[in-house]
Amino acid sequence: MDNKAYFRSITDEINSLQNRVRNYIGDHWLSDGEWKESIIRAVLRRHLPLTVGIGNGFVVTTEKTSTQIDILLYDNTKPIVFREGDFVIVTPDSVRGMIEVKTTARKHELADIFSKLADNIEIIPCGQMDKRFFGVFFYESDFDGLDSALVANEILERLYTSTRQRSRRIINCVSIADSFFVRYWVAGPVPANRLNESWYAYNLDHTAPAYFAHNVIEHLCPEAVLTNNAVWYPEDGKEGYKIAQIPWRREHATINQPDERI
Repeated sequence: MDNKAYFRSITDEINSLQNRVRNYIGDHWLSDGEWKESIIRAVLRRHLPLTVGIGNGFVVTTEKTSTQIDILLYDNTKPIVFREGDFVIVTPDSVRGMIEVKTTARKHELADIFSKLADNIEIIPCGQMDKRFFGVFFYESDFDGLDSALVANEILERLYTSTRQRSRRIINCVSIADSFFVRYWVAGPVPANRLNESWYAYNLDHTAPAYFAHNVIEHLCPEAVLTNNAVWYPEDGKEGYKIAQIPWRREHATINQPDERI
């Protein structure tokens, strides 16, 4: 089983689909954005169990309503406040995940995008954060020509800042273009070199979108994925491609700060 080739094929598929609507409608950005969201929803539908609903919409409480969520993952075994097609309104206890989908990662927009998602994550009550996924998916970036380690450190810093030092605001994963991927680890992936409660950034060869999708599956169905890890991930993994890391609990570890900013 060649999982690495399969992961690369997911990236190729997403890239071939993303501009298909634009070829017909030109720069009609609202429809183009909705199409890009639908691509990621379709990829996830292939793998997630039917108990996980996949749509877009809002989370509501008696005190607060979220901003509109591009991809809202919810528990299909619980009642839905409102549903019409893919559009849903759910209560926080039904939420299994939230994903923001953006066309291009631009340095001046990252802080706002991360903070917006973190604000929505914070609606979910404490004690209900396990087996949930919160992430941001970017199809492209404007970071070409910049030092990858420098860019990675800056992105990780902005993820850390978006938490406002509150664990209920942590974003699990970020995928940017074909190869840049970030994952938050509660416990480090390599026992001999563990840095707990940290974000790791990776430069993956044409496989970041697939790692993002499969991390959604792992977060929502951890027992099934981890029991069959060799089926769900490439044999060589991604730890050999790590380019930066940053702890969430800053008082417990020291990181290398970049000398410049992107």
